[in-house]
Amino acid sequence: MAKFETNLSAKDKVTIAIVLFVGLMFAFVWYAIKPVITNINSLNEDIEQAKITQAQYKGKIMNLTSAETIFDSVTEDLYSSTSDFYELMTSSQIDRMMTNYVLSFGLFPEDLLISMPTGPVNEVPYTNSGLAAIRASSRAATPTPTPIEVNSNTAGTSNSSNAEDSSSSERNSASAANASNVESLIVPYSQARSLAGSTQSSGVYAADVTFVMSGSESTCQALIDDLCTNPSVRITGFEWLENVSIEQIDEETGFRVLVETDVVRLQVNLRLYMTDVTDYDEAVSAAVEAAGSEG
Repeated sequence: MAKFETNLSAKDKVTIAIVLFVGLMFAFVWYAIKPVITNINSLNEDIEQAKITQAQYKGKIMNLTSAETIFDSVTEDLYSSTSDFYELMTSSQIDRMMTNYVLSFGLFPEDLLISMPTGPVNEVPYTNSGLAAIRASSRAATPTPTPIEVNSNTAGTSNSSNAEDSSSSERNSASAANASNVESLIVPYSQARSLAGSTQSSGVYAADVTFVMSGSESTCQALIDDLCTNPSVRITGFEWLENVSIEQIDEETGFRVLVETDVVRLQVNLRLYMTDVTDYDEAVSAAVEAAGSEG
C-alpha cells in the first residue's frame, strides 16, 4: 500500500491544524451557541415586557377597585336621597292616588287639578332657610381640591431576592395608592354635591296638584298634618274656603234658603315629587355578562 506523503513542513501542519480548529470552533459557536444566546436575549425581552404588562394590569386593578368604591358610594347616595319619592306616574295615576287618599280620610273630593312636569324640577333652598345659609358659607370657605397623583406603574414593584417581603410591600403600596385615589375622587364629588345650588340635573320630576275637598274641619286638619310628614310631597299652600251650604225651606216664608253647615271646604296646593332611578347594579351586571359573551 502506497504511503501518502506531502512536502508540508511541521510548521505548516501546525498552522493548518490551528486553522481547522478555529473553523470548527467558529462553526460550533455560530450554530450551537449563538441560537442559545439569541433565545436568552429574546426571553429577557419577553420577561421585561411581561413585567411592564403586569404593572399595567395591577394599576388597572387598583383603579378598578377605586372606581368600584366610588361607584358604590355614589349609587348609595343616589338611592338614599330618592328612596322616599314616588315612581314616575301618569296624570290618571296621580288622579286615582290622590282621590283614594282623600277618601281614606272620610272626606269628599270635589275638584282636582294636575299640572304634569315637562322636565326635571329646578328648585333651590329657600332664601332664608338654614340650608341656603350653609351652602352660601360652604361656597366661600371650601378651597379648590388638588387631585392626588397616583403612579400605578410603580405600585407592583417587587424584589426577587425576597418574594414574601416584596409581596407584602406591594400589597401595602397598592392599598395606600387605592386609598389616595379614592380620596382624590371623593373630595371633588363631595364638594360638588355640597355646592350644588339646583336640582336641574337630579332626575327628579314634580307634579303640581291642587285639590278641593269637603268634610269636618278636624278631619281636614288631620289631612294637612299627614301631608306635612310625607317626604314625597311639599305643601305649597292651602286655603279654607267657605263652608258648605244646603238648601232648606223657610217654614215662615215658604221660600228656599241657603243654610250654612259645619262642613268646611279646603283647598290644598302641593308639589308631588317623582323619580325613576336606574338599577345601576343590574345594568353593570348586564354589561359584564354582555362583555363576557362577546369575549
